[in-house]
Amino acid sequence: MTMELNILGTASQLPTANRNHGAYLLRWEGENILLDPGEGTQRQCVKGGLSVPAIRTICISHFHGDHCLGLPGIIQRLSLAKITEPVSILYPGEGEDFLKRLLSCSDFHQTLTLKLLPIPPEGMVFHTGKLRIEAIKLKHRIPTFGFRIVQPGGFHFDKEKLAAAGIKGKSVGILQEKGELQTDRGVVSRESVSKPVPDRVFAYVADTAPGKHLKPLMSHADLLLCETTFMENERNLAEAYDHLTTGTAAKAALENKVSFLIATHFSERYRDTRVIEKELREIFPRSYAAEDLTRFSLVLKTKILHVKTIRKSNGQAT
Repeated sequence: MTMELNILGTASQLPTANRNHGAYLLRWEGENILLDPGEGTQRQCVKGGLSVPAIRTICISHFHGDHCLGLPGIIQRLSLAKITEPVSILYPGEGEDFLKRLLSCSDFHQTLTLKLLPIPPEGMVFHTGKLRIEAIKLKHRIPTFGFRIVQPGGFHFDKEKLAAAGIKGKSVGILQEKGELQTDRGVVSRESVSKPVPDRVFAYVADTAPGKHLKPLMSHADLLLCETTFMENERNLAEAYDHLTTGTAAKAALENKVSFLIATHFSERYRDTRVIEKELREIFPRSYAAEDLTRFSLVLKTKILHVKTIRKSNGQAT
């Protein structure tokens, strides 16, 4: 079982020669979830060999341009592909007018069925396939939400314990459904013959000031994608504009028992992200400063993270 995060852009307000506006494609459990499509997202997908027509869920954290200006191109591409399944868009409900403008900013033949899901101020929960998406409020200058995407856990039966309890065949299904089973040896509970399987979690923390609101988003995340706009020597700017620094992001990841931290949304003042990664790792060693057109693949069973470039070269990812 692998969780795959494709980085399409890592810039914050201003793109640079080497950084596109932020955009992220999560492929997991058969779902293709696009997060915060900034300007140029469609072309970045082409450069990375990623399928825009496969996208069925789009999550927008807030309506600052670097997080949403790529949406019109994505919607038009999906419509051009004659997608028949509904495409869901999660977005801050208080930004409804902005969404309407983005969806009607040019003349094109709209054939998509759009499932518009405005997020209320208190947040919301949405289900797609085997995944649960939780939208949790952040602290920014305009209404903003982070997204916690969960593959719910459960339990796994222990074959030896089932055999010892004399449970087999259809009885296993009854125990699974009802939670307990009357046997010749007494009542057997599901918990006594199984092992718990934890939730698997991907978390996306968009633009925000630090604070306690990060805990429900980050807690025990297997993979955390987090804005890290400024380094520590620019903490005054981070505080002025409601952003995280390398230090606040790394400390929050450490405190909330995150497995891996992927930093993104960098100020244009930083040309070399290696200095950002170095500062992050001084606090949280399992940190990475993302680069455009890279892929992070996390093997959940072994907790091994693979990183590769996804730029196309002669039609192949490298």
